[in-house]
Amino acid sequence: MTDDLNDHFKALNQWLEQQSRVSKKPSGLSAEERKQLQAVDKAVEQLRRSGVPVPEDLRSLKLKLSAQDTSSPDNRENDTRILKVERLIEELGKTLKTARIIRDKLKSAGQVGGGPKKFYGIALLDLLQAGLLSVDDRFELQWHKEGPLFEGRIEPDGTIMVKASGKWQPFSSLSTAASGVAGKSLNGWKHWRRVNTDGTCTSLEKIRAMYMNGEAD
Repeated sequence: MTDDLNDHFKALNQWLEQQSRVSKKPSGLSAEERKQLQAVDKAVEQLRRSGVPVPEDLRSLKLKLSAQDTSSPDNRENDTRILKVERLIEELGKTLKTARIIRDKLKSAGQVGGGPKKFYGIALLDLLQAGLLSVDDRFELQWHKEGPLFEGRIEPDGTIMVKASGKWQPFSSLSTAASGVAGKSLNGWKHWRRVNTDGTCTSLEKIRAMYMNGEAD
C-alpha cells in the first residue's frame, strides 16, 4: 500500500514539474475574473447535474467571461488539471489530519512508537525464590514525581499487596496493581520500587534485570 502511494505521489510531482515549464498565453482575463469564471463554471455544472435550469444572468455572465478568455485550449485544460490537483491536496490534508488523530490515540494507548510490549515471563515469585526479593521488603508505587505514593508488600506466593484507602488489596502482578490503583494502564515494573535498608530505592525493573543477568544471591 505504501509503495503504491509513493508511486502515485512521484508521478504527480513529475506532472507538476512538467506543467511548471509550460508557458501560458495571456488569457485576456484578470486573476479575479478568472476565479470568477471558474466559480461560474462550477455553479453551472452543479445546476445541470441537479436538473435545475441555469438562471439567465448566470448564463450571460459565463458567456461574457468566456468571450474575454483568449487562452488556448491547452492552457484552459491545464487550469482544470491544476484545480483538480488543488482539490486533491485539500483532501489529502484532511486525510493526513485524520491519520495524525489516529496516531495520537494509538500512541496514548501505548500501541505506537515502542511496538508490542515485551513479555519476559518473569514473575515476582521467581525473584523471591532467587533471593532478590523478600516478603520482609517494603515497596512503594509512584507513577509521577509529584503524584501520590502507595505502600506495598509481597506475599510468599508472589501476590503483590497494595495499601489504598487504608486497606490492603491483593493483585496478581505489579502492572495490574499499578493500573488498578492509578485507574489507567501502567507498567508496574517501571513504577514499583523496593525501599532499601539504607533509604535508597531500587526499581523492580532493575531487580528483574539482575535476575535475567544471573545476579541472584
